[in-house]
Amino acid sequence: MGWILLWMLSVTEEPPPGLACLAKWYPVEAVKVDGQWSARLPGGKTYPFDDGREKTFEEKLDAPDLEDTFSIPYVAGPIAPVTRENEDPGRFRFEPLFHAAYGASEAQVDVVGIVFLGQKLKVHRKAAPLYARVEKRLQAALEKDPALRPFLTKVGGTFTWRKIANTNRQSAHSYGVSIDLNVARSHYWEWAKPKAPVRWQNRIPQVIVDAFEAEGFIWGGRWYHYDTMHFEYRPELLDPACRAAPAAH
Repeated sequence: MGWILLWMLSVTEEPPPGLACLAKWYPVEAVKVDGQWSARLPGGKTYPFDDGREKTFEEKLDAPDLEDTFSIPYVAGPIAPVTRENEDPGRFRFEPLFHAAYGASEAQVDVVGIVFLGQKLKVHRKAAPLYARVEKRLQAALEKDPALRPFLTKVGGTFTWRKIANTNRQSAHSYGVSIDLNVARSHYWEWAKPKAPVRWQNRIPQVIVDAFEAEGFIWGGRWYHYDTMHFEYRPELLDPACRAAPAAH
C-alpha cells in the first residue's frame, strides 16, 4: 500500500499541464503557494494558475488567469471558417507573463531592426531568430508560387507600444512578437459592415499560415473575431504538451 500512496502523492504534485508547459517557453517557475499551483515570475511575485473565479468571455479578455489562456484550444491545420461564437484561442493574454518575458514598458522592450522579405521591421530581440525562420519558409513558398507576394508586401506593423483599440488591454504588438501582414489583403471583424452579426472572412493563403504556425506563431484568422492580418508568437498554444490542460471553469 505504501508504494500506491507514494505514487498518488507524486501524481498530485505534478503541476497542471498548461503551467508546466509555460515554464518551457517563458521565465516561469511552477510552485505551490498555500496548496495552490502558481506561477512564480522573475522578482519572486506569484500568480495562481487558476484564480477560482467564474468569468464571462469579456471578463476573461479583461482579467484572465493563466488557466484561462488555455481554455480555448488553438488548432492548427487546414483553414476553416470559425463560426462558434467567441471561439478566439489566444486572445486571453495574461499581461504579467508578457511583461516578464518581453518588458513591462516601452523602454524595457528590447527592440532590434530586422529585414523581413526586403522590408525593415522592428521586433523584440528574442523574436528576431523566429522571424528569420519564418522568412526562410516564406521565401521557399514564394519561389513555388510568386502570386503570394502581394500578401507579404506592405507589412502593416510589428512593434508598437499601444492599447488595443477601444480597450484598456495592452496590444500584443507592444512586445515586439507580433506582425500584421498587408492590410489591403486582410479582413478584420471590426472593419466589417455591418459589424454584427460576425461573419468570418479570409483571403490569407494556407501556405502563409503554415509558415508562421510552424515557428510558434498563432493566427488571428483562427478567431471568431477574426483578424486575418495578425500573427503573434505564442508557442505554448501550439505545444502538444499543453493540450491536456484542463478547460477553465
